[in-house]
Amino acid sequence: MAFKQATAPCGLRTGELLSADNSIPERHIIVATLRNAAPRLGLSASVISTLDAMLSCLAPKRNHHTVFASNATLTFRRNGISDRTIRRHAATLQEIGLLVRHDSANRKRFTKRSSHEGKALRFGFDLSPLFDRLHELAALAAEVMQEREQVDYLRAKIRAAANACLAENPNDERALNTFRILRRKLSLEDCERILSELAISEIAAESTNDPSSSLTTTMTANDGQFVRHHHKSNKELIDKEKVALKNEKLSPTSDAPISIPELLFACPVAAEFSLKGIETMHDVVSHARTLAPMIGITSQSYEAAHKRLGALRAAATVWAIMQFHDRIRAVGAYFRSITTGSKSADFSPERLIRRLATAQSYPSMNL
Repeated sequence: MAFKQATAPCGLRTGELLSADNSIPERHIIVATLRNAAPRLGLSASVISTLDAMLSCLAPKRNHHTVFASNATLTFRRNGISDRTIRRHAATLQEIGLLVRHDSANRKRFTKRSSHEGKALRFGFDLSPLFDRLHELAALAAEVMQEREQVDYLRAKIRAAANACLAENPNDERALNTFRILRRKLSLEDCERILSELAISEIAAESTNDPSSSLTTTMTANDGQFVRHHHKSNKELIDKEKVALKNEKLSPTSDAPISIPELLFACPVAAEFSLKGIETMHDVVSHARTLAPMIGITSQSYEAAHKRLGALRAAATVWAIMQFHDRIRAVGAYFRSITTGSKSADFSPERLIRRLATAQSYPSMNL
């Protein structure tokens, strides 16, 4: 590779210090997002593991994203893979635009600062492109997860259709062969083609009455979307950290529908990650599905919340948590707790959003 020098001001990022483990999002969330987006990026599990090792070498407090660890250190953290493999993985990451190499004359990785000029020379693996593309990677991961969900649904539908064909004709060769085909890994196109070729392809399925199919300008709080249980509760805990929304007597309108401007005002952090303007509730739901894996909410937890609260209210919960997730020790566990778990009985996304809106209006207030 050609030698390249990188000159950057010491204060290139003048905001808060970045962190490999405490920044937004955490390292394990970045890696999980990459694993989900891997089919779109053409990344193997081995390359992602090498990138994870690089991320683990970033300093806890820093104002850059450059990895100075030697190949020997990366080899050790990858449990002894060869030096050649490290170089090959680094080249792959550079090709797909997640890494930039800044090589010194002797290929060593280090930094040199000039207090006189207020600048620094950094030689190493610069992971800035990875952090810059996090929102894009999260969107790709969400697409892959939705496609997997659809594939699983179609596979179940194919099995049901094949069973129905065999019930009518036990010697149906196409239906018998379908069960053998289902042992293989199938794409979405394969599933759709197989289903269309079966004699019986239409299988009765119940409508989920997804509110997101109707684009409106306010979020509904329909009791029919989930079953509410009422009991007295003094406080809500955010994991072991007692970052809680103080329980207070709420006005009768606290569960009233929330408008998009109100949501954007209450949750500016979530809005910053959007690639496009949020204009409809479909945009709100779509963006929430992108944010969820970024902060550690699994697809299973999100779908359970979707089923209990409805599409819009589950999405609003993700938006709200994004606003203060850095104060939650285990975001995934907290999300499950308030949406489907022990603290879900009196949980209201509308109340949470309005408290966040109040906190935005009066910054000195504590949640």
